[in-house]
Amino acid sequence: MGIAIFILYLAFFCWLVTRLPFFIQSGMYKSVLVGLFLCKIIAGVVYAWFYSLPQYIAGADTWRFFEASKAETHFLLTDPLGFVKDIFSHGYNTAGNIFYGKNSYWNDLKSNIVIKLMAVFNVFTFKNYYANIIFFNFLFFFGPVAFYRVMQQIFPAKKVLMVLAIFLLPSFVFWCSGIHKDGLIFSALALLVFYFNKQLQQNKLLVKPFIICLLCFVLLFALRNVVCLLLLPALLVWFLCNRYPLRKLPSIGIVYSLCIALFFITPYITPSVNLPQYAAEKQNEFRQLQGSSQITVPSLQPNFIGFIKFLPIAMDIALLRPHISEMRNTSYLPAVLELFLLWFLTGLFLFSKKSFPTAGQHIAIIIFCFCFAFSYLLLAGYTITFSGAIVRYKSIALPFLFCPLVCITNISKEMIIKR
Repeated sequence: MGIAIFILYLAFFCWLVTRLPFFIQSGMYKSVLVGLFLCKIIAGVVYAWFYSLPQYIAGADTWRFFEASKAETHFLLTDPLGFVKDIFSHGYNTAGNIFYGKNSYWNDLKSNIVIKLMAVFNVFTFKNYYANIIFFNFLFFFGPVAFYRVMQQIFPAKKVLMVLAIFLLPSFVFWCSGIHKDGLIFSALALLVFYFNKQLQQNKLLVKPFIICLLCFVLLFALRNVVCLLLLPALLVWFLCNRYPLRKLPSIGIVYSLCIALFFITPYITPSVNLPQYAAEKQNEFRQLQGSSQITVPSLQPNFIGFIKFLPIAMDIALLRPHISEMRNTSYLPAVLELFLLWFLTGLFLFSKKSFPTAGQHIAIIIFCFCFAFSYLLLAGYTITFSGAIVRYKSIALPFLFCPLVCITNISKEMIIKR
């Protein structure tokens, strides 16, 4: 029965991805769309198998979400209104701080959204975890397709490279295909980018794209609020570089200088909003956890000097981990190879920067990708103290780095060979 349900929904959603206009307008062949969707399904099944192994299942959120969703499905069927209201309720005296991970409604919300969503899918899959993978990955599939459509405007002749750099990065396809928050986060992020770009192209505020951007922003805030904080300056830089193409460097410098200054002076403006302290607390939460990939680092001090002193360590964690010496098993190999490829492409890009292939508003999109990805990775380096965890957290930023780099350096390499 379970296998029949899985096959039935797999066939249905494979058909659906070849019929929806959003996917068709990507310009990819239907066979390619189906193939990429199947890759995500396979990755989702591998993710489920990996976290069902005896050494991992005890701490596997994905299976905990599934068990919790069974009771939520009963709640949905017996009291639909209460099921919806329950999303906005909590058992604490107050909702708690939006940045802290303990005794906070906001911290619980990111897991509750996945559980509630799975509870809805359970109605159709008869509580079949593996069939739920198909439902989740249908939602996850909107993200990479949306980002592909944005980048296609810049590199129309690089379709194969874009597919490889967006859909098939090992870390991305693994972490963003399992039943967890990461796939939803990337889809919300990519859809926001897609519709933000559409408004810039029209040079006006469009009602439908604006509403979708707002809904995606709300979802991102609920799932990982720090992404919203990092997204705002990157979007502002994109807007300014698009509006004032001759002032790109001043735009980047002014926006991020102001953001850094604001980050450190918030405690003096509003003591209840202490962003450096929140970052230090987040790092401390990770340092208190136990795991084989724990990185020994000093405590992050919540002040400007403390962040400057910790910067080399943060850069190492964000951009160089996992080290090749940390490979305890073959599961680390794809992440290590991704790092080698990323730095190889970065070297080619820097070496051939005079051959940058785009102009005008396209450059603004590339700048946005680099600004958002680097700021996200850097903050992860400041707060995460596990090599294994940093691979997962980095996964949603990798397409924003790899896609422009692999397309730009490919062009530059051809030009260098001809010369």
